[in-house]
Amino acid sequence: MRTKPVASKPKFKPPEVDLSPYAGRWVALVNGHVAGVGFTADEARTAAKLSRPKEEPEVHFIPAAQPPAKAG
Repeated sequence: MRTKPVASKPKFKPPEVDLSPYAGRWVALVNGHVAGVGFTADEARTAAKLSRPKEEPEVHFIPAAQPPAKAG
């Protein structure tokens, strides 16, 4: 008896869009595009579901950019 290959969840592929304007916020992506943004993961997911109700968004936190360390 043959076993079916198990489909694995696709690994997170960074989107081709610049997410730096969303630093410090949660971003919901659908097919690599920003579909929702919020201060919490739930806000971002809800915003994405309102604009793309049939799609399941990937929600990620975009960390704030760290200033470069000063030498010396």
